[in-house]
Amino acid sequence: MIENPAVPSAVLLRVLLSAEDEPLRRAFRDAPGLPRDVVEVMLVHPEQAVRAAVAANPYIDAEQRGRLVHDRRRVVLANLFGYRTHPDGEPRPLPDAAYEAFFAARQWANAAREDQPWDELRLLEAMNRCASMPHRLRQALARHPQPGLRRFAARFVGGLSAEDRAALLTDPDPDVRAEAREVAGDDAEVYAGIDIDWDPENWGHSWVFGSRRVEREAMERVVRGEDCPDHYRSALAGNPHLPPDLVAVLARDEDPYVRDRVSLRPELTEEERAAIDYRVPELTDLDEVAWYPYLARSQSPVDYARSAHPVRRRQAACAPGLPDEVRDGLLADPDPGVRVLTCRHQIGVPAEDLLRAYREFRGRHRWRLTYRPGFPAHGLARFAADPDPAMRELVVLDPQAPAVVVAGLLADPERCVRTTLARHPAVPVERLLTMLDDPELAPYAARNPSLPIEAMHRILDATGVPGRG
Repeated sequence: MIENPAVPSAVLLRVLLSAEDEPLRRAFRDAPGLPRDVVEVMLVHPEQAVRAAVAANPYIDAEQRGRLVHDRRRVVLANLFGYRTHPDGEPRPLPDAAYEAFFAARQWANAAREDQPWDELRLLEAMNRCASMPHRLRQALARHPQPGLRRFAARFVGGLSAEDRAALLTDPDPDVRAEAREVAGDDAEVYAGIDIDWDPENWGHSWVFGSRRVEREAMERVVRGEDCPDHYRSALAGNPHLPPDLVAVLARDEDPYVRDRVSLRPELTEEERAAIDYRVPELTDLDEVAWYPYLARSQSPVDYARSAHPVRRRQAACAPGLPDEVRDGLLADPDPGVRVLTCRHQIGVPAEDLLRAYREFRGRHRWRLTYRPGFPAHGLARFAADPDPAMRELVVLDPQAPAVVVAGLLADPERCVRTTLARHPAVPVERLLTMLDDPELAPYAARNPSLPIEAMHRILDATGVPGRG
């Protein structure tokens, strides 16, 4: 019921004031459209579970959530800077002042206690992974007046400019210099075979072969497949330090996954890429490719978009802020994965393209496409008899769907259609009240905006939530 967009503040506050229903409180982290006055109460609630729910809720106004940077509980801060994004795929950044206040306060400096499990490093690493934090602010840590934050920036020198890296290596603070030099030394270190776990039964040093410098003899051993884990070859296929002649060998590897990895190496020409017998995987999960934007930033996304390799074009589709002409070209791409990911990540996509992508994509998190700006709502009742159940579900988004159409879908043979349409405001109140006694439909009827407030209170009464009257 908390997810009901029409639930009034009085009902929500009744739940918040319940001292014994923590699971119900945690549901606030996924509730859309919470009233501002309710959020204000949650921001200062004595229970950290409530404040953590505000911190993690992607629907809440960024200015309100940003005030939690002053929270004294690290679990709240970790939720605030976590990697949850809005269902439309876009991270919601906090105001710049919120990030700056977090760094200035140094709230993480105290040693971790038993009731405060987030130590300084883990919290800062959560901040570093924060997808919504503008990269320019992350880079600014290298020039922060506090040595502790410059030292943290030194752990990620690979993402800094040459000038900032050089400044950290000669920083006036000895701890900052030591950290920067240690990381720089790690990047320059060449791993010898004697330092590597070669046991075929172990996961071993995949991370070394995937990104670090390795002596040639060890690389050749992996390429030949001599007494080493098979997955070392697929890791090595993406290693930026792999010599061209060994790249050519792995491009003909018997393992198709190895060839797939080689085909995406950025230094290859389009002709070299086309000569590899690679596969194009089916797009099965909108969230599986959430890391594509970071790959596409290693070169110009426009270059990726012009590639003949469909997966590289998918990577371009996920890079934010593509020029309109590049976006429009990807929307007309022959690869369905490119078209769907363009709709998922780009702004200004026409409604007909968004609807087409929803119809074409049959993988996980398909419904998230309906959250994209511009997804059509009016006229969706025409899909009430579509053979695809997910298309019939779209009728719930049509505010003008006739009541008779909605009533028919409540008896649909597919459970997903019945439960989805139970949330349509065209369901008569009398029918809604009877659905509250239906074990299948009751949880979804409780989210219907036409549900009377008195019925909402009765639901809380039945679940034992105190506060009535």
